[in-house]
Amino acid sequence: MRSETDSGWIGAGPDDDLDERLAVEDETFDLVRPHVMTALGPIDPGALGVTLHHEHVIAKPLDVGVDDPDLLLDDVHAALDELDDFHSVGGRAVLDATPRDYGRDIVALTWVAQRSPVHLIVVTGHHKGRHAASHVADKSPDEVAAESVRELTDGIDGTATKAGAIKAGTSLNEILPEEETVLRAAARAHLATGAPITTHTERGTMALEQIVVLREEGVDPSRVILGHMDFKLDDEAYLRSVLETGAFVSFDQISKTKYASDEARAVMVKTLVDAGHGEQLLLSGDLARKSYLRAYGGGPGLAYLIERFPLLLMEAELDAPTVRRLLVDNPARALTIRRG
Repeated sequence: MRSETDSGWIGAGPDDDLDERLAVEDETFDLVRPHVMTALGPIDPGALGVTLHHEHVIAKPLDVGVDDPDLLLDDVHAALDELDDFHSVGGRAVLDATPRDYGRDIVALTWVAQRSPVHLIVVTGHHKGRHAASHVADKSPDEVAAESVRELTDGIDGTATKAGAIKAGTSLNEILPEEETVLRAAARAHLATGAPITTHTERGTMALEQIVVLREEGVDPSRVILGHMDFKLDDEAYLRSVLETGAFVSFDQISKTKYASDEARAVMVKTLVDAGHGEQLLLSGDLARKSYLRAYGGGPGLAYLIERFPLLLMEAELDAPTVRRLLVDNPARALTIRRG
């Protein structure tokens, strides 16, 4: 099919050039001004392009991967191939939502970022309690926050690669004590750096409760991305109540028909846009298994979210400028680091 970059409404356009992009990234950048921090350095939010804000490029979660090796995304060449495929249909940026406790490999991620035409953003912070507990046990929120601040401002594990967002997670229908620590730490790291917070909700639960904790710490909900909310497609009232906080709502299970059809996701997106929440919605796939990625022999792959889902949105009667907003403008705002 025709590349989305040829349609004029999505993508970075025909003038996108990797060498030029890398040259710009090497220039001195004033970090006081709003920016997105990629693995290769800061960029202007307007340069981000079509963005998937919640994916996994390299992830080695040994706590669960030993029993389920499909979760081990450990091949840098496959990661590079997958991003190249995504780029070929107009994709320009991906956030890897893999924190340290879920098997982040910053050396591998940096290797991929240096060779890919796609902007790659990495995270600091922690996942839900199952993964985070051993990392944050007996630590205070300030101690956990200090580690994230270092990764956001100085670099990760002795590298020059900096995180561009802060991850926090909670469990199904509850916030465990270690998860409250993680949330409060994420809030404090955000307040210290201006980096956005992106969360894991287990099947869409505890989103409002996450916002309560973050607000207690002084976080503006508009700087928060609440993850996995398309698990709540059957509860429009709940989705509206979450959106009314001002937070971004992430529909990031796109293509996973075992949970819901993409047609149903598209219809709910249209409903929420019509309700006035079009600037708060984000789209991604959270393709965290080999079996979901073309480069590992699975599918549908990252490219699906550009090749197919925008067409479903337009079949649901969203116009092309609105679809562009969902895939370009909204993630650029959501992932912007704003100091002060």
